[in-house]
Amino acid sequence: MKLLYRIILVVTLIIASSTYNSHTASANYNENEILTESEANNLAKILASDIIERLDSLVNQFSIQHRFSGNVLVAYEGSEIFSKSVGYADPLKKEPVKSETIFQLASVSKQFTAAAIMLLYSDGLLDFDDLLVKYIPELPYTTIKISHLLHHISGLPNYMYLVDKYWKQANDPDNDDVVNLLGKYKLPLFFKPGSRYDYSNTGYVMLATVVERITGLSLNEFLQKRIFRPLEMNNTFAYSSADSNVQRLQIDGFKSLRSGYVRIQDSHHDGPVGDKGICSTSGDLLKWDNALYEGTILDHELLQIAFSPVITDNGKEVPYGFGFRLKECEGSKVVYHNGIWEGSRINFHRFIDQGNTIIVLNNTSISSNHTLVQLIENMLKQENELQVTTKITKLVVEEGLESALDYYMEISECDPFSHPDIRKLMEAAEYMHSIGKDKKAEEIKELCKVMVSA
Repeated sequence: MKLLYRIILVVTLIIASSTYNSHTASANYNENEILTESEANNLAKILASDIIERLDSLVNQFSIQHRFSGNVLVAYEGSEIFSKSVGYADPLKKEPVKSETIFQLASVSKQFTAAAIMLLYSDGLLDFDDLLVKYIPELPYTTIKISHLLHHISGLPNYMYLVDKYWKQANDPDNDDVVNLLGKYKLPLFFKPGSRYDYSNTGYVMLATVVERITGLSLNEFLQKRIFRPLEMNNTFAYSSADSNVQRLQIDGFKSLRSGYVRIQDSHHDGPVGDKGICSTSGDLLKWDNALYEGTILDHELLQIAFSPVITDNGKEVPYGFGFRLKECEGSKVVYHNGIWEGSRINFHRFIDQGNTIIVLNNTSISSNHTLVQLIENMLKQENELQVTTKITKLVVEEGLESALDYYMEISECDPFSHPDIRKLMEAAEYMHSIGKDKKAEEIKELCKVMVSA
């Protein structure tokens, strides 16, 4: 039966392809068939219109039933398909959240600190196996390596304890002040560096300090120069309450109570940066996400290292790369990080095998983010028809009809239950006509004829 189906399909493809070639031989097509980024996103939204409707309903439900407040952005196979703002940037003043609202990213900031270190590595200014005291010699911890800090296996004590107990000044401490506290009080390490995993905010403050010591720039200045401005992340910056050169543009966090909300004030811990402090929007994070996929800031070889687990000296694998947590989801790799800080609850999840990304920014203590992310994740995993339809459309647009036909033949043989959505393909063809991509539109239509006749 499979052989008969294959013969019928091949004959159909040959006839359709030859008919298409004869039709196109004398046609006067627009040579500019390459999609702009905006056009590609619009096409992706046409193909994903069904799931977009379900995402919209889901976010509305969380806003009403769980008082979720913030921004949600979903990219599917590299294209933004969904972005929505709900709730209040300031629930006390009833100021609504907007797409351009800036959130404190909390521990999601760590990936930018790690990226700064990787850039210095690419510049030949440090090595991951360098000792920390090479750059911060006043520290009493002489066996900690840069790589230990990146993977949270350094054993450093908690700097927030030192600030809470010993910082008596009215102004907030900066990173150098944290170094001075560590040097003065010489708290013992929790364990031998490299032997265990223990999530360490102190480690990432030290990494940011290494960036500042090597470059002579603040972490914000370095990131602006090497990442934020090149990517046109115009609403992103590293905020330190100890740095008067950086304006506070991010919204406040709020503690949720039964009777309403309480504004959370900045503390002394908002001075040090590297472990937190990056402030951004969902749109700017998508630009960063695209840069990671494209390798425009950090090359793919280096990112492969950054997205790999570490093995401790005791032989245990730790699923934490350089500023990213790592996990497997049904055989696919997920590179992600969550953050909680002074009311901000942030999720940045990248499904790198599929090119899917989920960004959730919330400025309240309501703990609905993880459930929302999980439901979105499950929704994306169930979209087999969308995956096939998107793949076929991309092949037509990027490589031509023949490649799309080859792929269709392959899936028809291997998985006869995986069908593209012909209705969506025809809508895509009409969109391509509307933007003057007539050749690609006709190719998609020709492909649909093959599918119907097969």
